[in-house]
Amino acid sequence: MFAAVFILTRIFFGHLGDRFAAPKVALASVIIEAAGLGLLWISPSLGVALAGAALTGFGYSLVYPALGVEAVRLVPAQNRGLAMGAYTAFLDIALGFGTPALGLLADHTGLGSVFAASMLAALGSAGIAVALLRKARASRRSQLAACL
Repeated sequence: MFAAVFILTRIFFGHLGDRFAAPKVALASVIIEAAGLGLLWISPSLGVALAGAALTGFGYSLVYPALGVEAVRLVPAQNRGLAMGAYTAFLDIALGFGTPALGLLADHTGLGSVFAASMLAALGSAGIAVALLRKARASRRSQLAACL
C-alpha cells in the first residue's frame, strides 16, 4: 500500500512543489505522513494499518521534492547542482543511519515504537517547513517593500 500510493502520488501530484509554495506543500505532506505513521503505531486492525501506510506513502512522496525545490530556490543559480547534491546526500545519510537505528529500537522496544519514533521525526520536520515558510513570507514582504 505504501509503495503504490507513493508512486501514484509522485506521478499525479509531484508537481505541487513547483506550482505552489514548496514549504506549504512540505508542511502539509509531513503532517499527512505523521498522521499515517500515527495510525500505523496504534493500528488495531489490518484496515487501519493499510490506511496508515497509504497516508504515510502519500505524505512521504511529496516531502522530498517539495523541500528539494526550496533548497534549490534558496541558492544562486550557479550553485543549484551543488545544493541538490548536498540535499540528496543528507537524505542518503539519514537513511543510512536512521534505518539501522530504527532496527535497534524495534529490537529493544517492539515494532510499534519504530512508527512512533518516525512520527516524531516527521513532526520535527514540520518545524523545518514552518521555518522555511516564515522565511519565504519575510522575503516576499521585503521584496514588496522594495518595490514601493
